[in-house]
Amino acid sequence: MIKTYIFDFNGTMIFDAELQKQAWQQVLKRAFHHQLTEAEFQAHVAGRNNQHTFSYFASTPLNAAEITQLSMEKEALYRQICLTRPDKFRLVPGLSNFLTNCIAVNHQVNIATASEAGNVDFFFEQLGLARWFDRDCVVVNDGQLPGKPAPDMFLAAIKQVGGQAATAVVFEDSPSGLLAANRAGVAATIQVVDPAENTPAVDSTITVTQVIQNYREL
Repeated sequence: MIKTYIFDFNGTMIFDAELQKQAWQQVLKRAFHHQLTEAEFQAHVAGRNNQHTFSYFASTPLNAAEITQLSMEKEALYRQICLTRPDKFRLVPGLSNFLTNCIAVNHQVNIATASEAGNVDFFFEQLGLARWFDRDCVVVNDGQLPGKPAPDMFLAAIKQVGGQAATAVVFEDSPSGLLAANRAGVAATIQVVDPAENTPAVDSTITVTQVIQNYREL
């Protein structure tokens, strides 16, 4: 029986790929004179932490301070863009009711995201996530755990709410996140796809239990 529901955030709880691409394109063009492609976004941005992304696109190795500064600039720009796009910066259809129903039957819910802590605070404030989630339990990109596709973030998120992988479901959108969910050994891995975006190619070795475009399908 499923008792725990773990959510990636970007692309899974909100369809913000367009907003993320806009922010990343501006920052990468300014910092590295690089034009981000769709294939690069799927492979090296979606589901990945900022350290991986900036290190991949830099022509020379970056130190921790440089990565931190670039991350701060990118995330500040992303948050500004979100506030100008209420059409995109909103919960995926059906998610509010789905979460409310989970809480009503005492199921555990949590978030495991490659987003920075500042972004997660922003999401909680702007989207009212405290109705369902305990901010202190959310697992974020703080450098303490390996990023996806390692399973550590999902396993930590499950543990934080007292769940077990064998009775947990993970909701993800990116191939790296789906692989991380598989490696965590959860009961089911659900891919959430944005109908306005191209569905990313998922390797045949990755198990996807169900594909949805909104939470009303569940």
